[in-house]
Amino acid sequence: MHTAAAARLELQCCAKVNLTLDVLDRRPEDGYHYIRTIMVPISLSDRLVLEPTPDGITLESDPAVTGRVEENLAYRAGVLLQRATGYRGGARIALRKAIPVAGGLAGGSTDAAGVLVGLNRLWGTGLSDEELVRLALQLGSDVPFFVHSRPARVEGIGERITPIRLAEPLWLVIATPDVAKSTGRVYALFDQLPSVSPRPDTAAMEQALATGDLPGVAQRLCNVFEQVMLPRHPEIARLKEAMLAGGASGALMSGAGPTVLGLVPDEAAGAVLLERIRPLARAAWLVRTPPSAACASDRC
Repeated sequence: MHTAAAARLELQCCAKVNLTLDVLDRRPEDGYHYIRTIMVPISLSDRLVLEPTPDGITLESDPAVTGRVEENLAYRAGVLLQRATGYRGGARIALRKAIPVAGGLAGGSTDAAGVLVGLNRLWGTGLSDEELVRLALQLGSDVPFFVHSRPARVEGIGERITPIRLAEPLWLVIATPDVAKSTGRVYALFDQLPSVSPRPDTAAMEQALATGDLPGVAQRLCNVFEQVMLPRHPEIARLKEAMLAGGASGALMSGAGPTVLGLVPDEAAGAVLLERIRPLARAAWLVRTPPSAACASDRC
């Protein structure tokens, strides 16, 4: 049964970074790769405004959507929820984008999850978080994480989400170089590697985060996709080197790239590093991660 719809809803949809990322075997039935990764939301976010309409789903975006609106993840999320619940009304979806497209920060995925969570509330369709996660997985492997948008170990094909504790927020400088990439192509190149080394120590990273061991976090930053991307894209390698030379205690490419994160001890150190690496990137930010307890209803 549907409850009465609310009048308007505004959400902040956080980006994410991967502090570790390992790619494991393929799933036999469809060839999808199993992963194991530590993901955390960060303060860089898109603004999402949802309003009910009598019928249909519309999407407005600033900057404008590239390609067909029907292929946009936020639009598809609205249609998916409408069909899954049989809801007869519609919605106007308005996005103000700040997260770069195809940067390894999951901007499209967080927007899609925001639409699922937000419209479920706006329409009063009453799906549980578990039901929303199952719908989210139909949209992409990163989308389920953002249903809760809190620090987590993510496994399987993105559906196994185990919350983890951050003793203290982390300060990060993140920067996106001018590199185009296809995630599918990154996976294909990864499959061609004769061997993979190093691999992340996920349990040790969780322990370092839980105890506030910043040197331990820096030491355990590891993403197997760097073994594909850094040799082919010197811009990413240079940016990572500049982060370390500029005072970051650790640096890592996030996701399938090309965005690079630099771990810094505090906001002041981050501000200095941000200015130093700006010339090497098309966009850069100083951000922080929330502690586990801070990630709740506002999703950032």
